[in-house]
Amino acid sequence: MTDLVDELIGQRFGEGGCLVIEKRLGEGGMGAVYKARDEKNDRLVAIKFLRMDGMADRESISRFKREGRKFGMLRHPNLVRVYALGREHGRIYIASEFVDGRNLYEMLTQEGVFSVEWAVDVVRDCAVALHVAHENQVIHRDLKPENIMIRNEDKVVKVLDFGIAKDLDASIVLTRQGTYIGTPAYSAPEQIRGEEIDHRADIFSLGVILYELLTGQVAFQGRHTTEVLKATLKESPVPVSRLNESVVNPVARLIERMIHKSPRRRPVDMAEVSAECSRLLEALAEGYTEEEKKGIKAVLKRIFEGWRKGA
Repeated sequence: MTDLVDELIGQRFGEGGCLVIEKRLGEGGMGAVYKARDEKNDRLVAIKFLRMDGMADRESISRFKREGRKFGMLRHPNLVRVYALGREHGRIYIASEFVDGRNLYEMLTQEGVFSVEWAVDVVRDCAVALHVAHENQVIHRDLKPENIMIRNEDKVVKVLDFGIAKDLDASIVLTRQGTYIGTPAYSAPEQIRGEEIDHRADIFSLGVILYELLTGQVAFQGRHTTEVLKATLKESPVPVSRLNESVVNPVARLIERMIHKSPRRRPVDMAEVSAECSRLLEALAEGYTEEEKKGIKAVLKRIFEGWRKGA
């Protein structure tokens, strides 16, 4: 899409042509992202132009817009707001809130692993936001470090790029049984198998992200995509505490539960994940003694065993 850069700068999109393209921000597998000025509302927006290679049919576009309206209704400080979706000048686009910041992948690459407190805090904010989405029957389906940003101004966490774009792409190109929407290293086993998924697939992905924030590596690895998918389905990751000794057992245990291969063995919902993260942050702030660590471990073990029996 590089050859379209000059052509798009200055072009107008949206209702009444209020969105004016100003600058190209980057490009990914789904298409290019631009910064634009919303003249009607006097704000900056990010516009993603989807690369559909001319294959989008009318039914797919209609479903894309219908789903887009549902995403646009979501409201939470940690969710990037979707303002508009459309098809103009032969291009499909999504206009959303502009975030001046860095994504978690960039931060990991530039600064290395997160502190335990910071990683748990980021995941808590994501879980709170995603619970709102899930309560509105919206599943992300493509959580990964690139889709979580930290705003420069105030360090607010922002979850972006729900799977709507990939959903459209899959409906056009990949219709065979077994196809899934997501990124291999962060996809839940049931997602990989092409099964019907629910909010617990997002819990798995967020657990893999927490693992990576604390270790600098993904939980399930391989030399190529097939090996990564196989590892996710069949193998257990290296214990997080073996890769980072500062990770206390309750945090490691939460990760283990979140990335369990069985959805029934994961936390019930994102509300449980956020509540557990809050408890962990309180304990981390106070500091653990060795005796306290043993006590917390025993209490959590009883709680987890009770959840398993109820699963």
